[in-house]
Amino acid sequence: MHPVLLELGRLQIRSYGFMLAVSFLLGIWLAGRRAKRYGIDPQKILDLSVVIILAAVVGSRLLYVVFHLEQYRNPLDIFALWQGGATFYGGFLLAVGASYWWVQRNGLKFLTVADIIAPSIALGLVFTRVGCLLSGCCYGQPTDGPLGLVFPPDSPAGSAAAAWAQQMGRDHVALHPAQAYSSLKGLAIFTTLMLLQPKLTKPGSTFGLLLVLYGIGRFVIDFFRFYEDNARVFLGLSFNQAISIALIALGLFMLLRKTAPEKPTGA
Repeated sequence: MHPVLLELGRLQIRSYGFMLAVSFLLGIWLAGRRAKRYGIDPQKILDLSVVIILAAVVGSRLLYVVFHLEQYRNPLDIFALWQGGATFYGGFLLAVGASYWWVQRNGLKFLTVADIIAPSIALGLVFTRVGCLLSGCCYGQPTDGPLGLVFPPDSPAGSAAAAWAQQMGRDHVALHPAQAYSSLKGLAIFTTLMLLQPKLTKPGSTFGLLLVLYGIGRFVIDFFRFYEDNARVFLGLSFNQAISIALIALGLFMLLRKTAPEKPTGA
């Protein structure tokens, strides 16, 4: 793993921070191009992206910290975003709420804007989860399977694996590369949304499909991820799996509800 992507003297470029920046930049670029198809000024999407980035970073970090308070004995470490440690749903939910507020204030249709941005969210997952893999955060449970990875001992995943190895009387323990699973999930969702775009003409349908596909993928992958006991909320399911069920239901509602289709305009 490579938590530090590049060192220039005292300057360190962290893998997670770099991949997070790449995901935002590509997502903004893609959303700007898609905005033209829906007859919306790309500049408005650019303005909205600032709100989304701030809300996503704050929300994802706060929810992660809530379930990992033991890692932050020094309160200042909470602000060290470049070191990794974020929860997708925290950022997603706060970003959706902030976006709804911004869209309403600027006279746009929320479902249309959500459809524009949906593929960008999936594309962003591809890169942010690669950043997680390189940083050794968001790690999976121990496995003896062929896909298992051995993480460096100075990474969060490596430290946890070392503790498991000691308990099991082994030299080392391989972990499920849950980060890679999530990255591939993002790629699959992005590809599906783009391929089905001509058929997703109903307002909110692209966003609804994103909710369904992400919810299903996250629900399944979470069985291979490690969670602290306080993150299990019901019948052994993680907090994120509970949210996934709710988002799948919401996505299905958006896909199945009856409404007149709204075809994109412009080039």
